[in-house]
Amino acid sequence: MDVITDIRRERGRYRVTVSESDEFLVPVSLMRERPLKVGDALSVEEYDNWLMVRQYRHALDRAVAFLAARARSRREVEQKLLQAGYRPCTVEMVLYKLEREKLLDDADFARQWVEARSGRKLGRSRIAQELRRKGIAADEAEVALEQISDDDQLSGAIALAEKAAARIKPGEDPRKAAGRIQAMLARRGYSWDVAWKAVQQVMAQDDI
Repeated sequence: MDVITDIRRERGRYRVTVSESDEFLVPVSLMRERPLKVGDALSVEEYDNWLMVRQYRHALDRAVAFLAARARSRREVEQKLLQAGYRPCTVEMVLYKLEREKLLDDADFARQWVEARSGRKLGRSRIAQELRRKGIAADEAEVALEQISDDDQLSGAIALAEKAAARIKPGEDPRKAAGRIQAMLARRGYSWDVAWKAVQQVMAQDDI
């Protein structure tokens, strides 16, 4: 049996520390339902189960509202719920429910993300990095990225290079200008090969 070693009131909830290691974020309403105090003996497993039953519906509603704004990855929803103070076992139950009901689908999320980000003229490598940060598995990311054709990448890079070329100052060294534009395209996720082709085409057509 563990012992409650600290209880701190936060906005709308209590942070309960058990045996100076495990922490529970307990809503005020649940603290009223089952009051706790420092020095109380507490079974972490039993209290986890007690919290889970009471948290599940509220956590599910919160996750659905989070998904209503736009598609999210599994990791995004998981982090949102954990940061809100829901216990890991509660979060796992919510994620399982959402996936079973097809409300949470990383493969579909990846496709939507790629479509939206490529529409904003970002290169494959930049989008791939974003998908990794959102917890998308490598195989699902690879499939989603296949919808971006080489022609799409080149046309996007050319459009960005044209805007950048229009801002070249009179008298600026063309080689330095080309290098600057190519570096900009690389930062946006275009490969050096695509960036080079785009810069060469734009500089040639503008006779810079």
